Amino acid sequence: MSARAPLSRGTVLRATVTPLASILGSGLLIIVPVLEGVLGRWSVLGALGVVAVAWLVGIAVRHGVRVIEPQAADGSLDRTTVRLEKLADAVIVVAYVISVALYLRIMAQYVVQFTAGGSDGVVERIIACGAIVLIVVIGVARGFSGLDTLDRISLGVVLALTVALGATLAVRGGVDLAGGDLALPPVPDESLWRTLLVLGGIVITVQGFETVRYLADDYDAPTRIRASQVAQVLAAVVYVGFVVVSTPFMGLGTDDGADTTLIDITERAAPLLVLPLVISAVLSQFSAATADTASADGNLRGLSSWMSGPRPFLISGTAALTLAATVPTYTIVAVASRAFALYYALICVTALRTCTGWWRKVGFGLLALLMLAIAALAEPAG
Repeated sequence: MSARAPLSRGTVLRATVTPLASILGSGLLIIVPVLEGVLGRWSVLGALGVVAVAWLVGIAVRHGVRVIEPQAADGSLDRTTVRLEKLADAVIVVAYVISVALYLRIMAQYVVQFTAGGSDGVVERIIACGAIVLIVVIGVARGFSGLDTLDRISLGVVLALTVALGATLAVRGGVDLAGGDLALPPVPDESLWRTLLVLGGIVITVQGFETVRYLADDYDAPTRIRASQVAQVLAAVVYVGFVVVSTPFMGLGTDDGADTTLIDITERAAPLLVLPLVISAVLSQFSAATADTASADGNLRGLSSWMSGPRPFLISGTAALTLAATVPTYTIVAVASRAFALYYALICVTALRTCTGWWRKVGFGLLALLMLAIAALAEPAG
């Protein structure tokens, strides 16, 4: 048997763009304020827990690419698992549509807070809906290639701005903590149950690694598996590191009060970086929205032959427009988390049915139960 050809590093990096853009856009802007509200100085523990659970679910997703896809292709997959896969594909379309509305509402929130110094729900909805229309137009005109180009440009800028902001917070926080000018925030008076429910409600913050399942027309299975792993590792480093350097600047327990966005923390720590943060917010959310729009498009095309031409973009875009125009942001966070948790539960069940070894089956079964619990019980943070 011949050895498998080594993966092309350039191809893997290109394939990493979509899942990484989706993961970072999913939660980098909201995870700090949410964790501040339930864990305070121990926010990093929440970040570690969320990315750890995401990695375990990622194993189930990659099992699907490695094992289930070939069985589905050669017709050896049992009928029940085929039906579960179809159900999962339908659920993820709903989840992607919700997430697109969420990303662009968050983007609009940052734009309005920066330009107007506060919130304006009507303006935020108008901006979000305009962005959805733009993405749909690009998707219809250029397809995945047009969205992928947007992703690559946006992701590069976001990573650079995130590193700059993180480094500034790290240096400033280290100096101020050592000098006694900063103190770690208190731990909020929240029950363990409430904290777990809120953490379950931010599953959306690590969503994105599963997008590789729907890029089969562009990349082979080994490339997509490696891309998913690379995206999750990079996102975990960014998330945990960002929470660590942001924690000393949390307003919880001070006259500033609990933070609602990263703008609050940035204004407190490095006012000159507020504009770069807003630029990063716009690009990261727009990039994540384009990544999930592309994934929804690919998924819809796989569900039915009727889903051809511009129809998938138009259908998902119309649904996202409706949500962005009517539903509050943090309600969308919890609803999106529940939808993704249900999808992940189905993926874990199909992995359980197709894996070998009792310990794998037990692991995937427990993970499926955890995801079902989140789908049923997750609460919004605000």
